[in-house]
Amino acid sequence: MRWNIRSSHPEQIQLLSSQLKVSPLIAHLLIQRGFADPEQAWKFLNPRLEELHDPYLMKDMDGVVERVMQARDQGEKILIYGDYDVDGITSTVVLKRALEMLGMSADFYLPWRLKEGYGVKTDVLRKAYADGYRLVITLDSGIRAFEEADVARELGLHFIVIDHHLPDRSLPSAYAILNPHRQDCNYPDKNLAAVGVVFKLVQALLGKVGRESVLRYFLKLVAIGTVADVVPLIGENRIIVRYGLEGLADPRNPGLRALLSGAGVSREVSLFDVAFKLAPRINAVTRMGGHHEVVDLFFLDDHSDARKIVQEMNTKNSLRQQEERGILAEIEERFRQDPDSFKKKFLVVAGRHWHRGVIGIVASRLVERFYRPVLVLSIEDSFCQGSGRSIPGFNLLEAFDHCHELFAQYGGHAQAVGCTLDERFCESQKINELAHRLEAYTASKLSPEELIPSLRIESCLSPDEISFSLYEEIQQLAPFGTRNPVPVFASKEVNVVGGPWVLKGRHLKLQVRCDGSRVDAIWWRKGALADTISAGSRVDLAYTMSRDSYLGEEKLLLTIRDLHLP
Repeated sequence: MRWNIRSSHPEQIQLLSSQLKVSPLIAHLLIQRGFADPEQAWKFLNPRLEELHDPYLMKDMDGVVERVMQARDQGEKILIYGDYDVDGITSTVVLKRALEMLGMSADFYLPWRLKEGYGVKTDVLRKAYADGYRLVITLDSGIRAFEEADVARELGLHFIVIDHHLPDRSLPSAYAILNPHRQDCNYPDKNLAAVGVVFKLVQALLGKVGRESVLRYFLKLVAIGTVADVVPLIGENRIIVRYGLEGLADPRNPGLRALLSGAGVSREVSLFDVAFKLAPRINAVTRMGGHHEVVDLFFLDDHSDARKIVQEMNTKNSLRQQEERGILAEIEERFRQDPDSFKKKFLVVAGRHWHRGVIGIVASRLVERFYRPVLVLSIEDSFCQGSGRSIPGFNLLEAFDHCHELFAQYGGHAQAVGCTLDERFCESQKINELAHRLEAYTASKLSPEELIPSLRIESCLSPDEISFSLYEEIQQLAPFGTRNPVPVFASKEVNVVGGPWVLKGRHLKLQVRCDGSRVDAIWWRKGALADTISAGSRVDLAYTMSRDSYLGEEKLLLTIRDLHLP
């Protein structure tokens, strides 16, 4: 990897350090994140609920609140049309809970991930109308549901879209649309996940009836959906996640308590716990063929019933991991047989009957492995579903727009897109045409240098500066995530005093000398490099710091991001 070592002006560091009474290192990290202004930096370090924006700054918010309150006053049934990923699931739970708290009748429809795929379906809208619903609120989808919005209008359904995906050049003819990415929306924070947009609606509704005091109780689930959707953890998202993680330390909801326990999460819940323990289990339900039970879990009063659902979630998560490993092994074998085919600037890999519930995860793994945009396709007879992931600086949605006629449906973000191919293009030769089109487009946008991963190094430290107390100091900037990444540091000529060891056949473990102590260092999925390193040698390390707890003892752990041999 190319090490990109960041620098700040010494005078700027000293000024911010003295004004905020923080160390020069923290001042440097704040400046690197765009917070050179002392007032903005202070707000970043001290996120408060009082800093949340007025929800009515969002376009159409007043109309949505008025329509929902009308439904309450007239005793109308409301149908929440959710989505099957963590963002969509938590959105569904939060909105349903809020509406019921306000005395409304709210049902939900959760699409079958493997049967229906992404997006709003007209047959569901028609059935909703036949069943007496006159208000449908779609969550985490709908911003490109042009036909569906027209059908809803023809039926006489009031169709409200709450979404955060990027809109097309025009908007569907919905009754109202809450999406900060609308060109005509001046809402100050464009980075909200769908559950964050739902949270703003809940904030407005609770304010309407004078119950703002209960707003913070929703933040636990809002934080889970926000972290899972990998949106920037700045602005309102930072406030949501900071308070949400605090709330997760003592949840009252039986389903949430069972989920935390079943995932092996302790009372002090970290962002890592949410991203790699809670979110995968929620996602695994719909990925592996489950359905509404993932929403039902959070409305149970019986702890025993909640534990049963969580046990099934754990089982499905294990099956998901098996499917993922199987597909990756097949792709790795293709790479060994034909490595040149993986040197393209845009990788398109397809397989028959690959489990459609895991292809998005596989795409992410391939981006990590080859550092280029990836589309993974699962072919089943005449049906072909895909999931794409990208690298920084390449807009995947725009690439798909360039080939729009080859898709039956697609949507998402600059970095992640889901799609269904038109059945006419599911044959191998047509997939090759899609791959060729995406390759040509990518070649026109990315230089060869942009396909070499660059590692952002926040600062260079001597091995004697690496300590547990330094780790604790850096936690002032937590929670970390997109746009506020975990700081990566570099140290040269670090002594390897133990190892190397290979853990679980995949991971590399070393012990290095830091601040006079032996510190464990882990390099995930790099066990194959064990033969290149020996105890007694010196290496240049790029790493992040974390806390490792074992048998009640807390110690420093380094996670290696890159390693240079002398």
